[in-house]
Parts: sequence; structure tokens; C-alpha cells
Amino acid sequence: MLDNVRFKSDSDIILKESDDTLNKVLATIKQLPVEQRFRIEGHTDNRGDDAYNLDLSARRARSVVAWFAKRGIDAKRFEAKGFGETKPVDSNDTDEGRLRNRRVEIHLLEAAAK
Repeated sequence: MLDNVRFKSDSDIILKESDDTLNKVLATIKQLPVEQRFRIEGHTDNRGDDAYNLDLSARRARSVVAWFAKRGIDAKRFEAKGFGETKPVDSNDTDEGRLRNRRVEIHLLEAAAK
């Protein structure tokens, strides 16, 4: 889970404060074989329309992929998927819980065949 990836409110624009976290992940990715693939998942809290949250989460996942691509990682190594509010990790009844649910996750996938 990339807890410290933050976006402009109601947007897929990654905030500068996320750079430290993303740069650490970038350094790790650069050490892995180029065949290694990843899924970037976007998640939201339950505020707002379900369809809108699903779209927003997908756009945020694509923004993270674009961030890595701008720094030299082939975008073909990633798939981006938004889950909206469907996979909460905490209660949406508190500010803290909603904050935890608004997250990005990175998952290792099977390495692509050579």
C-alpha cells in the first residue's frame, strides 16, 4: 500500500508531497528485472457517487503509472485498475478511516515472458 500518495482533492493530480514515497518505489522497481510487471490499484472512500468514485480511482491509478513512465519505467510493465469504494481497508465512518481508504496499492504480477 502506498499510503503517502496524495492527490489534489477530487482530482487525479498527484501532489508534490507524494514524491518521496514514489521515488522510493521507483528505486525498488529499477532494481527488479525488466520482465517484472505491476498492477497499480486506485481506491476511494465511500463519499460521492459510486460510478464517479470508480472513475476517479482508475484515473488516479493511471496517473501513478504515468509518474513512473515519466521517470523511465516502461508503462507496459504496469496495468492500472480502479476499484472505487469497493475494497475498503477501514471504516468510512471516521475521517481517519476514509483517509486510509483513499489509497494507491502496487502489486507484483507474474513476470512477462521473455
